[in-house]
Amino acid sequence: MKQTLIHGAILALAVGYWSAAGATPPDTASARQWLERMIQATQTLNYEGVFIYVQGPHIEAMRIVHGGGPEGERQRLFSLSGPSREIVVANNSVICRSADPQANPAGDHYPRSPFPVSIPSELGRLEGHYDFTLLGEDRVAGLDTQIIAIQPRDHWRFGYRLWLDRNTGMVLRSALLDEKGHPVEQLMFTDFQIKPQIDEAEFKAPAASPANPTGDPAQATSGEPVTQSFWRVEQIPAGFAQVLHNRFAKTADRRQTEHLVFADGLATISVFLEKLDGTPALLQGASQLGSMNAFGTTVEGYQVLVVGEAPAATVARIATAIHRADEVAKP
Repeated sequence: MKQTLIHGAILALAVGYWSAAGATPPDTASARQWLERMIQATQTLNYEGVFIYVQGPHIEAMRIVHGGGPEGERQRLFSLSGPSREIVVANNSVICRSADPQANPAGDHYPRSPFPVSIPSELGRLEGHYDFTLLGEDRVAGLDTQIIAIQPRDHWRFGYRLWLDRNTGMVLRSALLDEKGHPVEQLMFTDFQIKPQIDEAEFKAPAASPANPTGDPAQATSGEPVTQSFWRVEQIPAGFAQVLHNRFAKTADRRQTEHLVFADGLATISVFLEKLDGTPALLQGASQLGSMNAFGTTVEGYQVLVVGEAPAATVARIATAIHRADEVAKP
């Protein structure tokens, strides 16, 4: 019965996306106001719900409990399909637990917590490279919604469709669209309920060590900020800026890896640089899993791996823009 419900929800995701694609004329000012309401709602509302998450071949049903207020934003997610897993996010920390000791809660097929959609509170950061437009109305989880498009102005980034509850502004459905406008990642609530208060027991952390839902090894392993580096990254796509540069050592062999992160406010791209020392490269050329594109190459005996929710051309462009300089300089 559960499988039938999940498959029905997935069909609704696909049909709903195509039926809403050519809706009403745009109104950029109103679309921006809707996004501002959404940002406020995702941070402050108390709610419970069940949603379906689809990324490439990966399908998952999850329950979420979210609380906002003076104590800060907290949320807990429980898997309802596949191995039993839960994720608690509170006070800028993430705790993951899995019933399968072999499972990685930040594993290859589930690289991060899929909710909520991460949009910066300062929308001005996006307006130079994205347009905000209204696309009409729809219903999600029995609630009336307003559809908002976040459309890239170039081919270097993906776009979004967001279905926002007309009463609260809460995002009830989202679709990440590739450069051809096809959905590569989707999320849709099948049940959503606003609560006056959430019991604090709901946010009690599971018995596990802190983990990172993004799957970035630089965050899962302690790293130090890089103040000087041989590496240069030049001519990256417009709008992307470096927001992180760390160096960490893998526990097994102590080989050092440098990790750089580039972001435009919506898209985030990670760059990993590691000396091969005669070992084969992990990846040469392009690879894709769902919404994640990757590009690997070697530069002077180092593996260069670029990964992100961005078009293949973007990760390849950044990978080929990396070179090793003769002199150390501040990054």
